[in-house]
Amino acid sequence: MKKPRLLIAMLVMLIAASGYAQDSYRQAAKDYLTAVGQFEKSMPFISTMSAMFESDGKVDIGQLTQRYLDERFEDDMVDFHIAAWKEQGLTEADLRELTSLVSTPEFKAFDDHFKAFMMDFASYMLEPLMELMQDVEQQLESGEYKYKESKYVSRMESPIQPNAEIDAVYAEKFNNVILNSPIMKVMKDAMFKRMDEGEGQSSIDEPTRKESQEKVKDWMTKSLPAMLLNNAYGNLTLEDLDYAAKLFANETYSKFQSFDASKADMESLKMKHAYTKYVEWMKEQGAKENEDPEAAMGFFKSLFELLNQDNDDMTPAE
Repeated sequence: MKKPRLLIAMLVMLIAASGYAQDSYRQAAKDYLTAVGQFEKSMPFISTMSAMFESDGKVDIGQLTQRYLDERFEDDMVDFHIAAWKEQGLTEADLRELTSLVSTPEFKAFDDHFKAFMMDFASYMLEPLMELMQDVEQQLESGEYKYKESKYVSRMESPIQPNAEIDAVYAEKFNNVILNSPIMKVMKDAMFKRMDEGEGQSSIDEPTRKESQEKVKDWMTKSLPAMLLNNAYGNLTLEDLDYAAKLFANETYSKFQSFDASKADMESLKMKHAYTKYVEWMKEQGAKENEDPEAAMGFFKSLFELLNQDNDDMTPAE
């Protein structure tokens, strides 16, 4: 009888140890997300997404959204990042090292400048879309809709070039440090993958779609380095680039940034993301997604305004 009791005791100890390890990893994940301000960064985007639901008086969308933020948001955000980081093979020790790294004044200064750079880039990419949507909205209101070519198309007459005021030393350092960094590789891979998928173009015949896709990809491939450089200049300083070179040389940070989406279960990760969880939770509470095209316009307008507001709040690089 002693052996079964011993086995049961060992099993209980193993389960307890496993639970402790999971809780410990979860706490390390939460500590990192808190250190980089991820919760504060993501909350406004959740609030913006509330525009996707009908405000018909049956359900208080604002009140429900606040309930989600109060009751579920942090847990859903932590769950998603834990799933993603385990796909990357990040250990608890890695997360704790990263937390120490991102808690330094040097990192925080660099991160502020890098966020301003990426916000400028996002606004630059969204601006033509917003102008097109506003034109469509105005013409629909007047009852005289006419097709107007997007600025994306006019931009493709020739590749974007680096701004003339950017000196060669800055450009070379930016290209060596930032353009070839893991984080930029992940972003570029995601952009080109979306282009290859041709999402939202199913109404166009296949030969036309492929020709358009290839044109966009060719222009983007040639233009992206200059677009990124132009938006970085004035946000990232030479000192930031020197710090970034040291940061990206850190083995743990490099591992953290080098997420290989091709090897990850992206569908599973998408379903775990807090944004997806928010939509699911809202539907469970009786909220209905708004099918009105103007709701989509409202959402993109709010997103565009949020990006610009966040950028205005950034401390300019000196």
